Amino acid sequence: MILHLDLDSFFVSAERTKDKRLLHKEVAVGGRSDQIIFAKNKPNKKVIIANSGAFVPPVFFSKKEHDKSSYFKDKEKIRGIITTASYEARGYGLKTGMSIKEAISLCPKLIVLPPNHLLYHTLSFKLKHFLEKKLPLIEQYSIDEFFAETSGWINDKDVFDFALTLKNDIKAKFDLPISIGIAKTKWIAKLATNTAKPDGVKIIYPKDIYNFIKDIPIKEFPGIGRSWENKLSRYKKSTLGDVYSSKVLLYSYGREGKELYDKICGKDNDQIEKQKDRKSIGISRTFDPILERKEIKRRIYILSRHLSFILTRIKQRPTTIFLGIKYEFKEKSKKRKTFNRIFTEIFLKQEYIKLFDEIDIYKNSKIIRLSMSLTNFNSHKNHIYSVFDFKEDCIQNNLYAKIGKLREKYGIDIIKHGIEY
Repeated sequence: MILHLDLDSFFVSAERTKDKRLLHKEVAVGGRSDQIIFAKNKPNKKVIIANSGAFVPPVFFSKKEHDKSSYFKDKEKIRGIITTASYEARGYGLKTGMSIKEAISLCPKLIVLPPNHLLYHTLSFKLKHFLEKKLPLIEQYSIDEFFAETSGWINDKDVFDFALTLKNDIKAKFDLPISIGIAKTKWIAKLATNTAKPDGVKIIYPKDIYNFIKDIPIKEFPGIGRSWENKLSRYKKSTLGDVYSSKVLLYSYGREGKELYDKICGKDNDQIEKQKDRKSIGISRTFDPILERKEIKRRIYILSRHLSFILTRIKQRPTTIFLGIKYEFKEKSKKRKTFNRIFTEIFLKQEYIKLFDEIDIYKNSKIIRLSMSLTNFNSHKNHIYSVFDFKEDCIQNNLYAKIGKLREKYGIDIIKHGIEY
């Protein structure tokens, strides 16, 4: 059997491990436009890349804590969105992604805390090591989610009791509530966790899958996006039970349809993967609307520097860059570009500026988000580079390897380009 473990209201639960006064109260953790990464002072940021997982991005942090009294205030305005809310707060209708202003209007007693990502990642990292001692195969899926394989380790008839004991052990050791779903396949186990929450255990045997999923809305199945919802709604399919009875329809969509159908029916063979190779690395930031392109380019330089530093830590060499822009009134522009150069920080910064000038199609509109990523990693041994830039790129590569060591020791902001000030 496969276990899916999901920490309940993780960020709030983590805060409660530090402050017991938050127990049984309406609490939320919120975020707002990054006040650290674009600062012109030197907050001496560090990076956390210890956690692995499909949805565990690197986190930059400063040991200087947020001022809780002013973090969400901008003159007379309250800014920011809800990241996680306690179950007590959810009873008032609070949801992830809701503005803090709206959340407070729904729940006047709400206690809103700024994020402490160092605490969250530290607890997640410790929990992963604890689970690795309890189970033979663990996959970290996100900062607060894990899959585990019990086949050949725990008899199927004993797995529910094992999961219940594991849940209680995690509560005793880390003071964190966790819910566990159990099934023969990963995605049914993950779906089962939703019904186990909060702080419960739910097991779904193969013979019970149809009765379990038949009334669940399609959008609640892991990985189903708006596109699949729209496709299936055209055929009056609104629940997973409808899909279960529509094998011919799903198979008519080819490989993707077949894979989705098999997952929903609990017939797929997706395996637990202990450690996935990184296929990309990215960084995105949302901020208050900015019209001045000089300031946007300053921020592109800063984000490029942070991406470069991560690459020195994970020892990867990208060959494709991506830049996405989101404007104030929901317009978007994005593009990928492949290059045939040895990766260096200065080259990356220059390429991103060129890409920005190319795709900035609404030059009179304010920008509220930049998204940047690097993909298609390769090894120097298996790649042929442009001979015209090879010598200079090697010099720059050696230089930034040394700069990377300085940043690792003294902080990411110890060396910057002049444009970043």
